Amino acid sequence: MIAMQRVKTGVPGLDELLEGGFPSASAILLVGPPGVGKSTFCQQFIMEGLLEDQPAIYITLDISPEEAKQSLERMGLQKEKEDDIRFVDAYSWRYGKSEAKYSVGNLGNINEFNIAISEAMQNIGNSPVKRKALDSISTLLLYADPKLVVKLIPIIIAKARKAGYVLVLIVEEGVHDPQTVATLNYATDGLIEFKMEGDSRMLRISKMKATKVLRNWNEYEITEKGLTLKKEVS
Repeated sequence: MIAMQRVKTGVPGLDELLEGGFPSASAILLVGPPGVGKSTFCQQFIMEGLLEDQPAIYITLDISPEEAKQSLERMGLQKEKEDDIRFVDAYSWRYGKSEAKYSVGNLGNINEFNIAISEAMQNIGNSPVKRKALDSISTLLLYADPKLVVKLIPIIIAKARKAGYVLVLIVEEGVHDPQTVATLNYATDGLIEFKMEGDSRMLRISKMKATKVLRNWNEYEITEKGLTLKKEVS
């Protein structure tokens, strides 16, 4: 059997649990409450790709591209790597026109959102492996028609897979009806759940294509460089 190509997450301790990383050309759903580090995970994943000369697209709905870039700089983003990442600004429309090359003027317009992502994907580089983060689906569901969003996400995933992207998508826990979350889970190849227990942050791999997973909860800490798994707790 030919081993599946893996794409490193950049999270110390996690790749060992994933048989080397995420499956290539896959879509991974991150689900958990606010404040557990899901956005930090996305930024860390993008940063790892830039270090590996893998171009990236960061779709920002909850923070501005400038804030996302500052977070990446704290993680070690160098100026010579800045051209390898493209931001799709779906945040700045709230207070005015975006200065980003790829932007959304009204998040309620699902077609405009889709077009902005497609334009950002054009001529991005020759690497067979690329990375993309969508942070977050929950905000898109808040401003756009949820039925249209649920139909659009599988299209975004299919386009990403065909182009060689590993796509990470965030959903906030407890905000949406179970059917919506179940549909998004069905459309993706992997699911990582996050939770808080007291002062401890934990995650588990609930499913992952072509990967044996134990579904154990693993504690992690968040530093300036991102998430680091500490130990298996259950």
